[in-house]
Amino acid sequence: MASIFVQIPSYHDYEIGRTIKDAIKKSSGMHVINFGVHLTYYKNNDIDIPVADNINVIYSEAPDNIGLGLSRHIANEFYSGEDYYLQVDSHMRFAQNWDDVLIKNYLKYKSMGTNPAISSYPASYGYDEFNRTTLSTQLSVPYTDFIQDLSFQGSYVPHQRAVTNMENNVFSRSVAGGSIFTSGDLASIKPNTKIFFWGEEILTALRLYTHGFDIMLPESQSIYHLYYDADKGYKNLRRQVSSDFPKESEDLEKISREELKRIIVDKPIGDQELGSARSLEEYELFAGISFIDKKIVKVL
Repeated sequence: MASIFVQIPSYHDYEIGRTIKDAIKKSSGMHVINFGVHLTYYKNNDIDIPVADNINVIYSEAPDNIGLGLSRHIANEFYSGEDYYLQVDSHMRFAQNWDDVLIKNYLKYKSMGTNPAISSYPASYGYDEFNRTTLSTQLSVPYTDFIQDLSFQGSYVPHQRAVTNMENNVFSRSVAGGSIFTSGDLASIKPNTKIFFWGEEILTALRLYTHGFDIMLPESQSIYHLYYDADKGYKNLRRQVSSDFPKESEDLEKISREELKRIIVDKPIGDQELGSARSLEEYELFAGISFIDKKIVKVL
């Protein structure tokens, strides 16, 4: 029997209780599943999170502790030596036996001589007209690719997208922040508390790679994500911090972009920064990207 630590940040998301319950219900029962959660609520904490010994939660009232990096960092502090680590969002659903599937996938990649961090944009889930959960029938696992656009010229955040994996890639150029599965060693690479939202995925990819992890695609879909759609109203069950706190969010976003720029330009090695197992330049060669020239060098 192995153990898995599940890290979840949340901003007043009514989905989080359902996410945790579904993860437990769909698990194989062969492994220990422990949760570390940070929930930031807006004005009134009416969020239902299951109460159990394996579910550890810290609550904050917004605007205290808003920001994705800070929230993930707080949730990460609940890690207590589990064998494996799963980073997700607070609005997820799971395939049956997801825990055993991911562990077997990890061990297969590990046997190939890699140090896998398994990540890809999950398939989607939603609700039908009767408010029943519906899972995407998408079976293929998309490849995480970069696309050249004007937004990259004004920041250090390249545009990421999920594309059909036509070349049967096993390695991935970047991560999906809401779906990363690897060893418990990930807990020591603590999330950067200055990253508000944009830039989380590229910085996570840089940090994983320079700490010696190999970013790899899952062999199958085990996790589903609720992608935001304001038109779905109550069926979405998600708030947006930038709508509730526009000024605070704008200020924190500026700090976030400066932090990402500092790390990419200065290449510091240390806590919440880059690792020393590989260089940033090695990542650029691997991923086909030039941060200095603001260009995607290799395009599928």
